Amino acid sequence: MRIEWVTWLLLQSLLCVHCHFQRIWGQNGPLYESTKQLIAKQGSRAARIWNDTQQAIYERSGILQVAKDTLDDQQRKVSARLERFFGNEYSDEWRACSKKHELQVAHFNRELVDKYSICRNSLDHIMGHFQEEIVHEADFLSKASLEIAGVSKTCQTWQLKQFGLNHAGVLLCTVAGIGGINQRMSGSLELCDDILLEMTQEDLDTPSCLFYHHLRMDFDEVFAQIESCAVN
Repeated sequence: MRIEWVTWLLLQSLLCVHCHFQRIWGQNGPLYESTKQLIAKQGSRAARIWNDTQQAIYERSGILQVAKDTLDDQQRKVSARLERFFGNEYSDEWRACSKKHELQVAHFNRELVDKYSICRNSLDHIMGHFQEEIVHEADFLSKASLEIAGVSKTCQTWQLKQFGLNHAGVLLCTVAGIGGINQRMSGSLELCDDILLEMTQEDLDTPSCLFYHHLRMDFDEVFAQIESCAVN
């Protein structure tokens, strides 16, 4: 989303101060009201930007949480199967079939636990990095609408209601204030977008997690062979 660098309406108003000195300053109301409306419009726009960014943050956080929950669920199923494999609850036929795969399953037992731990740690690291970076960059975006609203008080826009006061100074202050906030928003939004782009599903498929998933599928295949052998 593009941030406006210059508040055109205020600049036009400022030009009118020089071009139509008596007409605008004599009317008072329109200049003040247009400035008031512009501040409100920019504040609402900043609030929408934050709402959109916040929604994107929630969505990306949800993707990561689903990845972690899915991984934990898969490992629970693996652990349950391994416990059953090394337990005594199966028939003689099943134990005879499983005997052929004891070395394989023992290997899976070690590797799956190890690779699960590495994968889980990598996801935790991604989550920690994401939260640390996004909180820092999103902090200003969450406050930008209030910052813009505060320009009215800082620049004393009430002076625009009265004849003979420093209208040009008020307008310059307002332009600079909103422009500075917009520029800071632009930088924060760009960094937030970069961070959010790193949170796609592809980025969550770290080498350790991909290795774990492939290993788990191999284990599932071996376990299915044992079950098929025992049934037949």
